[in-house]
Amino acid sequence: MNIRKMVDGDQQAVLDMMIPFYNSDAVLCHPDEAVLKKCISDCVADIPFVEGFVFEVDGVTAGYGMTAIGYATEAGGICVHIEDIYIKPEFRGHGIGTAFLTYVEDRYRGKAVRYRLEVEPDNEGADRAYRRCGYSELGYRQLYKDV
Repeated sequence: MNIRKMVDGDQQAVLDMMIPFYNSDAVLCHPDEAVLKKCISDCVADIPFVEGFVFEVDGVTAGYGMTAIGYATEAGGICVHIEDIYIKPEFRGHGIGTAFLTYVEDRYRGKAVRYRLEVEPDNEGADRAYRRCGYSELGYRQLYKDV
C-alpha cells in the first residue's frame, strides 16, 4: 500500500470518490460538486493549511484523505484535523484507514499536539476503527457557520 500527496492529475479520480462519500450517510453535510472541486484544487495548490493524499494498492487508487492544520489552545499547539478519509468499498477492511492515521501522525510527529476527526454517530465501523487507533470522543457539540 502506498500513501502519497495528491498531485495535478488526481482531480478526477478524487472527485469520483468524493461524490459518493459526500452523498452517503457517513457525512451530515452534502456540498455541491463545485465545492468538492475547490477542495481538490486547494489540496494540489501551494496552500499551507490543507493537504490531500491518495491511497494506492498495487498501483490502483483505493481511496483518499485530506487534512487541515489548526491550533488547539486547550492542548497548547498545532491540531491536525483529519477532514476526509474515504476508502473505496472493495478496499475496506484491509487496514488502509489505520495506515493513513499512522501516516498522518508520523508526518506531524513533534509538531502537532492533537489530532482530531469527526465521525457521524451511525457510522459504527469507522467509530470502532478510530477508537482502536487511540481516538476518543471529545464530547463537545459542534456548531458552524458557513459564509
